[in-house]
This record gives sequence, structure tokens and C-alpha cells, in this order.
Amino acid sequence: MRGPRLLAALLLIPFLAQAQVQNALDFDGINDAVTVANGSALVAGVNGFSMTCWIKPTAGSEHHGIVGLRDEAVADFYMLKLQNTNILEGRLRNSGGTFYTLNYGGLTMNAWQHLAMVYDGSQLILYHNGAQVTSVTASGGITSTTGTFHIGNLPYSLDNFNFDGPIDEVSLWSVALTAQQVDCIASSRIDTATPGLELYYTMDQGVAGGNNTGVTSLVDAMGNGNGTFTNMTLQGTSSNFVAGATLGTVVNQQVCPGDSYTFNGQVLTQPGTYTASFTTGGTCDSLVTLVLGTTTVNINVVQSGNNLVSQALGAQYQWLDCSNGYAEVTGATAPSFQPTTIGTFAVEVTQNGCVDTSACYPSTVGLAEGGALATLQVFVDAAQEQVVVTGAAGLGSAVVRLHDAQGRVVMSAPVQQDRTRLSVEGLPSGAYLVEVSGREGRRAFRVVVAH
Repeated sequence: MRGPRLLAALLLIPFLAQAQVQNALDFDGINDAVTVANGSALVAGVNGFSMTCWIKPTAGSEHHGIVGLRDEAVADFYMLKLQNTNILEGRLRNSGGTFYTLNYGGLTMNAWQHLAMVYDGSQLILYHNGAQVTSVTASGGITSTTGTFHIGNLPYSLDNFNFDGPIDEVSLWSVALTAQQVDCIASSRIDTATPGLELYYTMDQGVAGGNNTGVTSLVDAMGNGNGTFTNMTLQGTSSNFVAGATLGTVVNQQVCPGDSYTFNGQVLTQPGTYTASFTTGGTCDSLVTLVLGTTTVNINVVQSGNNLVSQALGAQYQWLDCSNGYAEVTGATAPSFQPTTIGTFAVEVTQNGCVDTSACYPSTVGLAEGGALATLQVFVDAAQEQVVVTGAAGLGSAVVRLHDAQGRVVMSAPVQQDRTRLSVEGLPSGAYLVEVSGREGRRAFRVVVAH
């Protein structure tokens, strides 16, 4: 059968890692949270530390806790969005109880953006989309080993500041990242071999917007501490894994119906967002994101009597004879087609760079339908067990044939003068063509069997 054919080229890129989904974790702004016990131990006693993430915040009337450590005593290193504003607050509280605060009013609501906060022993520095935006002089360090690392939630006294929106690519470092390293991370994926990387949550788990209740924890790529879910429903488009931030180089590609697309050695058949990366030896990996969509080809056909009309607009058409191995009907390249012979016909549509073929439709052409042929009646009995042909008293030697939707003859019998019966028991439900032919000519009828 002539079916769908692929016209789009395949993308073959020699990356080392397999293509994967690029997800984020969405927080509902009510009570969702991810926690990592004793996260402060990973930065305790070091001279500098850092954390990075991607966020897509909503406006919200409450403080939105984003990520970090917070005990309001001896171990604060966090970022949050202040209520009813686009202001980001970043804070370091050393283990002597002294705190240092940054404020930056450049957040964009409902848009992906990258954040990084770095403490180098003398300054607390904030980066937005890879560029330094503010800093403050700071000193001291964190010695606590029992502080909880939070994602999507920060505790405050007896209250909680809950983030509303998706968060992606969260990392915690036991070193002070340089400006060059932050810029690299803001444009690609982190290389897990980089010294000082302690926690790294890519959020690339589950199915975006699907049922992910079987996912038991947020995986840390470094193996130092998986995150514990609290109140995450893990179903639907909120409080669940969703499509993530767009990282690195983006390739948009369409695939034809019924075909596949090869990306980084993997054969992909479903539309979605996929990533592949290779290690460059620096802080971040080179990353390519594939956004794969499905091209639409309209193969709908409307049949009116013996006239077939393709519903595709702005396309190319080739009508095919299904009964003859899908051979092209010579000259039949218009949107509409009227068969001149009994059989079944389909249209091959070329649209949007793809080719697809419609279902086969039986012709209802009748030749020499006057005289004895005009008295014929064909119907399916009430039990849906037999096709019955009546009114053949005036016919001479004639044959009745039953064709399926593909044009194949599935049953035939000589015409009886009173009533000819063809059993359809065991045949699939669907449309069939009944052809009566003899010396007087030929006539066709369309019937539908519904068991």
C-alpha cells in the first residue's frame, strides 16, 4: 500500500549522551515543597559557595521562596521573590548570625530566566541571565551541618513562602563560581564532572503533564542527596513535572505523519522536547534541544454520490486505484475525482512537505442502469447476516460480487431470478460494494454491514 512517506531530513548529531526530555518541576504556590536534609553540610566550612537555577515565576500576592538554605539563625543562603513585586531578595546569614541582603528588581513574570548567587568570601553577588546585576560586601561562612536545602519553598518563622511556577536546573556548589562559569551555565547544561558541584537537580524525570505518581524522589545527579517531595500531586499541569526551560542550541523540526525522526542515534516517534549533550571539559556541557512537532496532512475526503473531493487546501493531489495495487489514475490530479469504473479509490496528498494517503472509497458508478438493471434492489437484512439482491427477474446470466473497502472480491455468486443472498457472517463491519454484472451491463451498490 502507498502510505505516508517521509520528506523531512533526519538530524544526525554525534553527541555522547542519549536524547532525553527537558522537564522542570512545577510548584502550586500553596504547599508544594522539595527538601534535602542536611544540605548545609555540603557547604560547611568552605571559603565560598554558589547556587543556580532557572525559574518561571508568577506575579502572586505572597513571598515566593525559590531555593536555598534558611534557618534564620546560623545558616541562610537563599533566594526569594518579594510579594506583589518583581524584586528578588538574596541573603547570606553566616554562622555568627550576621546577615547580608541583596535586592534586585529585574525579574520578569511568566518567563524563564536564570539566577545565580555566589559568595566568594568577601562579596555576595547576584547574576540574572548570566550577567552580574548587584552585589554587597559580606564575610564569614556557614559551619552548620544540619540545615535543610529547600526547593520551591522557604520557611519563615511558623509560616512558609511557597513558589508558584516551574523551577529547573537547580545546583548547589561548595566553590565560588566565576562570572565566566555563571555565563556558561546560564546558556547550557552543567558538566557534572566540574569540581565543587555538590547538588544538581535537572528535573528531567517522568512525563511532562502526565501521571508521575510513581516517581518517589527528585534525583540528584551527584548522588549526594535526593529531594523529598511534600504535597506534590505529580499529575496534570501543576504540582508536577512539566516542560522545562530551553537550554543551549534549539532545533525546531517537524516529522511527517506515521514517520520517525532520528536525533542523537535515537528514533523518536512522539512530538516533544528532547535534549542531547556532550562534555566539553568546562563547567557546562554543550547542549542541543530538539523541539519536535508533527506536520499535519489533511487526508479527509467527502463523498457525494460518485464524486470524491479532497478536503486538503493548497496541496498536490494524486488519485489512486486501491483495487489495482494503488496504481495512479492517469491525469487524476485535481482536488475532486469522479471514477468511471467500479472499484475503490484514494487520494495521495502532498501538503506541508509531507505525503499521506487517504482511506479507500468505493465508487458508485453504474453502467447501463436502465432496463432490467433498474429494478435491482440491494440491502443488508435486519440480522446483519446477509446481503440480499432482489428484482433480478429480467436478467439473464449475471453474477453478484461483494467487494471490501480495499476493492478485493470477498464473495461472489450467480444471480437468482427471485432473490440472491450472500452471507456476511464472519466479515468485519464496515462499508462494502455490491457489483451486479451480466449481459445487460453492470450496476454497483454501496452497503454498510454493522454486526
